[in-house]
Amino acid sequence: MKLIISFNYIEDSQAASRKATDKRGPSSATQGMLQDYEREIDAEEEATGEPVAWKQVYEMMRCPGSCDLGPHCWQDPYGKKHYKLYRDELVSLVKYVQSGKTLQSHEDVPGMIREQIYKAERRRHEGQKGHSRPPSESTYPPINITNVIPAQSSQHVISSTPPSENLNQPSNTPRLGITGARDAAVQAYSNWQQSQVEDRVWKDEFQKACDVALDECLDLEQINEDKDPNYFKDRGVKWGIARRFVSDIKYWADKYNCNADE
Repeated sequence: MKLIISFNYIEDSQAASRKATDKRGPSSATQGMLQDYEREIDAEEEATGEPVAWKQVYEMMRCPGSCDLGPHCWQDPYGKKHYKLYRDELVSLVKYVQSGKTLQSHEDVPGMIREQIYKAERRRHEGQKGHSRPPSESTYPPINITNVIPAQSSQHVISSTPPSENLNQPSNTPRLGITGARDAAVQAYSNWQQSQVEDRVWKDEFQKACDVALDECLDLEQINEDKDPNYFKDRGVKWGIARRFVSDIKYWADKYNCNADE
């Protein structure tokens, strides 16, 4: 006796429909959530007659070019450099708009949020350096400090690191009149310097000088008063860049009349 068993499969239309809908996996589900959110936003905008803050920020900060920083970035109006915008920076911009402030272009980003963006960029670069360098390697070359005390002298020769030997003397240098956040002005000045050169090494050296100033809490007024390029050279900045970084501050301030909060 020979027994033959056969199975007939009938595809469930609902299951097939779900499979077709979800065939792209989590990305498809995420896209669906975004579409639902867009519909809610459109409904709120229609009800209030005003653009929703986060939608305005996302559209304004969407990268107009083809940089690799990700869908949203801020373009510095001085050096035209692109900065990646993370969630914290986007949230700050949304709150800024919700408070009634104007955000119609990248130039409208206020100084406090610019500094937040600069700090995020520095953390990103530090993370990249940490992966590419041995842990024992320092960002700047070591500084050897030697104290020399003459045998028959009451004067002590003490090595010091401040950029000026006359810090206790009142400065006669007129103020530059740079308004806004001082730390943001340092980064804006560095961005302008970087926009004046094409070589990547030169740009990196200007950023290094900027990092030295920010790490030591030096603002442009102080650097201009001291006029000490050796301070930056001793911390690893190439000599020509150190001289240019110190000498161009007044020219930049007079020409651009920078206000980091605008």
